[in-house]
Amino acid sequence: MLRTVVRLTPTFIFPIFENRNEHDHDTLKPQNAETERSGIERVKKMFSRNEYEEVSPELHNVVQAAMCGAFFGACMGGFARSRDAYLYFIENNQATIFKSTMEAKKKLQDYVTVAFAKGAYRWGWRLGIFSGMFSLIATTISVYRGDTTLVEYITAGAITGGLYKANLGLAATFVGAGLGAALSTIAGLAILGLLKITGVSMDDIRKAMYRIKEAREDQFNQAVEKSAKIKNDDLTKHHDDLVAEKGEKNIEQLVE
Repeated sequence: MLRTVVRLTPTFIFPIFENRNEHDHDTLKPQNAETERSGIERVKKMFSRNEYEEVSPELHNVVQAAMCGAFFGACMGGFARSRDAYLYFIENNQATIFKSTMEAKKKLQDYVTVAFAKGAYRWGWRLGIFSGMFSLIATTISVYRGDTTLVEYITAGAITGGLYKANLGLAATFVGAGLGAALSTIAGLAILGLLKITGVSMDDIRKAMYRIKEAREDQFNQAVEKSAKIKNDDLTKHHDDLVAEKGEKNIEQLVE
């Protein structure tokens, strides 16, 4: 009975090592120019800009991951440090004489604010670099291989964890690499399982997030253009109407 269950439900038993069935490649990964390129060409395209000097969707997601990591690191470090500072100030200034209650509250607020800034700075840049490095390594390997599997997460976690503890010695480097690989394995299993269940790929998610970014920028540019008085005055509108009526001419046509 167990053998029958395993044979009939490969998606839930081994969702990360193989496709759902032999025909999944046609639906989830249609053949196109991207899949026909070599790994080096895909990686070069990832780190290159397009004709509008915009970064690739993969690199854009790496930057977003680093920024999100920095934000969450700053929040966690700042709140933890400010809480400790608050308790320390209350415990060590019970016998301190202040001129008024307002002065005591101001001293407390200044002390907590400075502690929050220190904690946010200390953990923000660290978690930002850690998240960015992990995302960059995993995305680069995924782009090179043309697929997203558990290998990228384990490799990225091991390398990032080892580099994070490299300044503490060789033993700490191996411990950090092992811990990073273990944690990234758990995260990779969860992510890849969700991808298999939903039927989408990581490349689809990257492109969808990039399209959201482009739509947001387009809406912002439209709002700026509508609010610009210089672009919407009568003289500019008359000029645009003439250009639309007679057509644009380049310098060579004007010289002739």
